[in-house]
Amino acid sequence: MTATTALYCRVSTTDQTLARQRQRTSEYATDALGIEPAAIEVYSDKQTGTDTDRDGYRELMEAVEAGDVERVIASEVSRISRSVRDFAATVERIVDENEVGLHILDMGIDLDPDERDPYTRAFLTVAATFAELEAEIKRDNITEGIAASRDQGKWHGRPPFGFDVGPEGYLTPNDDYETAVVILDELDKGASKRDLARRTGVNRSTVQRIANNRERYVGESPENSI
Repeated sequence: MTATTALYCRVSTTDQTLARQRQRTSEYATDALGIEPAAIEVYSDKQTGTDTDRDGYRELMEAVEAGDVERVIASEVSRISRSVRDFAATVERIVDENEVGLHILDMGIDLDPDERDPYTRAFLTVAATFAELEAEIKRDNITEGIAASRDQGKWHGRPPFGFDVGPEGYLTPNDDYETAVVILDELDKGASKRDLARRTGVNRSTVQRIANNRERYVGESPENSI
């Protein structure tokens, strides 16, 4: 079997789209590397990057270790992992143990298994450290947001998006809570409310209410957000 070029794409929740990452990594493979589309395989996940218990990641590693992959392309370090330890272990498995190339697009880095550059490895470790720190900050903010919602006292009436009313009358996060956090994160990055409504399936008025009640979700006001 001819070795393929593997694209790895990941988003945090099922409400987010992989399209942008797939387009960017695919165009890099075809335009910059001259890879034929038929020789490209896409592996993807829609879940957190704080660990490696992901189906797409697992399938990618199995293909790498089976000798079916010549190179792996990801748009950024955090797509592979938001854990310094897991990212370092992934690089070791891909590049060192299986002699497969690794391309990280946002950093312009191409790890060639035949060329060991300690400075590039150190640079990647720093990037992975910041990815892990960002995840930790987000977790802390979510914890603060949940606490802030509880501090508001027992809820009366219809609960806001992302919450149910628990048996004791307090707001408790439901399956939509993470979507609200993603919406706030994307707003911070400059996404429009119209675009977020289209991408997440949450109507614009609800997106606006989420933005107006930021502290309920992430425990911080807009001027103090990171």
